[in-house]
Amino acid sequence: MLTLYQYLHCPYCVRADMVANYMDVEHKKVYLLNDDEETCFRLIDAKMVPILEFDDGSAMGESLDIAKKFEELGAAGKKMLPANEYERYTSALDAVYDDISALLYPRNIMIEQPEFNTQSAKDYFQKKKEKSLGMSFEDAMNNTDKHRKAVEEALGSMPVPPLPRQQMNQLGWNDVHLFPTLRNLTMVKDLAIPSELEQYIGNVASLTKVKLYTDVAV
Repeated sequence: MLTLYQYLHCPYCVRADMVANYMDVEHKKVYLLNDDEETCFRLIDAKMVPILEFDDGSAMGESLDIAKKFEELGAAGKKMLPANEYERYTSALDAVYDDISALLYPRNIMIEQPEFNTQSAKDYFQKKKEKSLGMSFEDAMNNTDKHRKAVEEALGSMPVPPLPRQQMNQLGWNDVHLFPTLRNLTMVKDLAIPSELEQYIGNVASLTKVKLYTDVAV
């Protein structure tokens, strides 16, 4: 059986996971600890996820390549809608990437997730991401209002993509590029998401069997 190694919080992992689930590809999900470098290097000689391991022990990385492999292996008759200028939707989020990171990075280890089941895994993540942010997680949390406002303005300015249910319940490659970040933003408590965009998030989550963070938002 195929094995998909991933983190629950990782947006790149969500890309692969949502296509695997939508295409009904039988596979085993393995959530690695965030500081487990050995498994990643053993499989693909790099510290990155997702990783897809095949029955013969070979493996591949790169989220979109894995997602395309799942599309190839999918159930007969199921199709993915082609990408169609997905940047129309993602550009607004790209413009506030730093604010999104400041909101999400500290919350990732505040929420119970399998990749952070040990303190060493949390510490490993925090050290790397604080360096990336250029600030401590404490400072990021203290500036939540500022970052949340910037992200809310971006969400309000972006066009709302078509719902899968408006397209015969088909998942599209536009969704693969857009949904993972929107899904992760559901871990931010009291983040104002426009109602139509909220419907989109819920519809894609249901179609792809990807759990939102709404109930555990911080």
